[in-house]
Amino acid sequence: MLRNIALFEFKTRVARLSTWVYFLVFFAIAMLWIAAAGGLFKEANISFGSGKVFVNSPFAIAQTVSLLGMFGVIVMAAVMGRAVQQDAEYRSHHFFFTSPISPLDYLGGRFMGAFGVLLVIFVSIGLGAWLATLLPGMDAERLGPNFWLAYLWPYALIMLPNALLIGSVFFVIAALSKKMLPVYIGSVLCLIGYLISLQLLRDIDNKTIASLIDPFGTTAIARVAEYWTVTDRNTRLIPLEGVLLWNRLLWLGVAVVVAIFGYWRFSFAGFAAERAGGKSKKLSGADGEDISRPASMITPATITPAGLRLLPHLVWLNLRETIKNIYFGVLVFAGLLFLILASTTLGNMYGTNTWPVTYQMTGLLGGTFGLFMLIIIAFYAGELVWRERDNRLDQIIDATPAPTWLPIASKLLALMLVPVLLQFLLMLCGMTIQAFKGYTHFEIGLYLKELLGLQLLEYWLLCALAIAIHSVVNQKYLGHFMMVVYYIAISFAGALGFEHNLYKYASIPQITYSDMNGFGHFLPRAFAFQAYWSAGALLLVIVAYLLWTRGTVSGWRERMVIARGRFKGGVVAASATSLLAFVGLGGFIFYNTNILNHYQNSAAGQKRQVDYEKKYKITAKAPQPRITAVNVKTDLYPSEQRVRMAGSYRLKNKNEAPVTEVWLGFAQEDLIFHRLEFDVPADLAENDEKLSVRRYTLKSPLAPGAEATLNFDLELATHGFTNSGSNTLVVYNGSFINGRNVLPVIGYQENIELSRDQDRKKYGLEPKERMRDRDDPEGLKSNYISNDADWIAFETVVGTEEDQIAIAPGYLQKEWKEGGRRYFSYKMDVPILNFFAFQSAR
Repeated sequence: MLRNIALFEFKTRVARLSTWVYFLVFFAIAMLWIAAAGGLFKEANISFGSGKVFVNSPFAIAQTVSLLGMFGVIVMAAVMGRAVQQDAEYRSHHFFFTSPISPLDYLGGRFMGAFGVLLVIFVSIGLGAWLATLLPGMDAERLGPNFWLAYLWPYALIMLPNALLIGSVFFVIAALSKKMLPVYIGSVLCLIGYLISLQLLRDIDNKTIASLIDPFGTTAIARVAEYWTVTDRNTRLIPLEGVLLWNRLLWLGVAVVVAIFGYWRFSFAGFAAERAGGKSKKLSGADGEDISRPASMITPATITPAGLRLLPHLVWLNLRETIKNIYFGVLVFAGLLFLILASTTLGNMYGTNTWPVTYQMTGLLGGTFGLFMLIIIAFYAGELVWRERDNRLDQIIDATPAPTWLPIASKLLALMLVPVLLQFLLMLCGMTIQAFKGYTHFEIGLYLKELLGLQLLEYWLLCALAIAIHSVVNQKYLGHFMMVVYYIAISFAGALGFEHNLYKYASIPQITYSDMNGFGHFLPRAFAFQAYWSAGALLLVIVAYLLWTRGTVSGWRERMVIARGRFKGGVVAASATSLLAFVGLGGFIFYNTNILNHYQNSAAGQKRQVDYEKKYKITAKAPQPRITAVNVKTDLYPSEQRVRMAGSYRLKNKNEAPVTEVWLGFAQEDLIFHRLEFDVPADLAENDEKLSVRRYTLKSPLAPGAEATLNFDLELATHGFTNSGSNTLVVYNGSFINGRNVLPVIGYQENIELSRDQDRKKYGLEPKERMRDRDDPEGLKSNYISNDADWIAFETVVGTEEDQIAIAPGYLQKEWKEGGRRYFSYKMDVPILNFFAFQSAR
């Protein structure tokens, strides 16, 4: 019977479409991952710790299998949990339990069949990784020899133990609870173990503990291979020894204990009893009125006062049923524990603790708890959408004349209230952590702006997406899986070259807050993207309404017919308005990011570096003058984010040969040149605007020991906003300017070159030259901060008496006022040029 049940479970699962969907998804992800690391996509930037480690090396394959297997925890939950929970959901357990089988036959057969399905699904990772190495266009220098043990060993070392451990936990939870939600909560707790291990790795003394508490073994693998050479990573299999051996034994022991406990607690009689909470409940509003029979005034296609009166009651009902759920409490509690653990290193700078100021705390709350918020939204969106169907009340409720918009609106609003409540809880938790650390300057206003303003809207966008996905796919567990796919896609989009926030749903560019500058100039850009994605979210909600399943309708053809019937009147108007807003705001953002500013992704930035090297590397040994003195006057316009720097370089030819050409490079592409000229006759022979390089030909060569002056007047202005990053040289308050960002540099700049050999190979460049010997005379001419200037006269104008100035390294030589302006002159105490910092704060 054990074998028969196992074969039945395996054959049934293998025949299902969902199994092969999982297989193809992980196959495609593994293939794309290895292909991207192997140079097939020039936009991608993926490596395995070093550009010289082969993408098909044992180390790289082990990392790939462990990482993607960790993301597959949701699939483990779906397969192992459903193997036993589905019998209770579809009430088929009576057929099994009236047969002459033992609990061991039933549980063991179901487990073995589902375990076999998991192995089939995750074989796709190794298969996809192997086939990627055979694709045309892969960089041959990134590929080593393929040998079968490199692909099989990670399964024996990682996937097989993980499937046994995690599968046992999920199977037992489903067998004892007869619900899938606690199974998914278990998957989250497994991920928490991994996150805690990463947090502990920040302290070198905790590396062993971190390696042991990671249930996936990923941290232990990294620990074992931490000090391996490139040759070791390319040739050695990950050995089952040290902390990895203890990690595997520990968690396999946990799996055995869980399996024994589950077998001991399981009984046919208990499983066949009504599910906990399975008694049908009368759906009632806050005032006790029966909302399963709404007032006759409600019509299916209109928003009536009666429907609006019912909406708050339904919102409260859905919210109450969500937050009082024990598993909701477990998720929140786990998230708060992880938050408290992460706060132990808050503001830590090289082992020195700093005060937990509020802006640091809000960043910790959003970044650390953000994953938990995403999980809560994804899971409970499915629970809300499927609540009536799970309790078999959907046919009764769908038969009432309640309008279709009412359940959608109530469930969406209830889900949106969940992050509101959690953000208040996080605010209290943040202030408590601050108090325990001895910091009592609570900035309530900043907490409200960050948690209940900027962060909250992003969570609301995810709420709309989750509800829409569950409404469209009309399959609960596939809806959960689609949310996982969304998270993975967003996480890896940048690494694959998809970096523009215009097509990454709910992506809001990072906002930097400081106590000196506040939110500064970052808010307009954030508001534009928030409005853009809010219009997109409204379109998703409309799609959810159109495809909302009501009654026994399930086929796509029937659903599309009903959707066309719903698409009329106010729905058409709302759709048109949302679409116009979405397109209009998208055009406004595109105008700012791609027209007013020059947008380029990481690959385009690399290409620019390559073009610079290919075109100007030949000039690296050309004799160039050295800068011996600098005089700069700087005007700051904080409200406009604009800086203008005028002055001069004193140049001296310290070479043995005369200088006939001077090459000037600029860090910014959009500099405004008010003046750039030599005090000796010179012609502009080349102006490469694309690479920001200018070449001047001196009419009379500059003889060895001769001097000249370069006069300049350059301006850097801000126009609109960018997709990511921004001009932070000049901000509203607290500017910090590096002279290299505005002023010209002389000669070829080796620091611009690509450093990784795999990137250089991708663009046909030779491997990077080794660093010069420390006694190399050419290398001694310059270092990373200095040139030959022994003084800088730096005059600056910043406005009011309250403005403070600091320049490093140097000291104030004199300060004076002239024409209503304040001037500062600094003397540098070390030889320096090309790199100096100017800082202004009020």
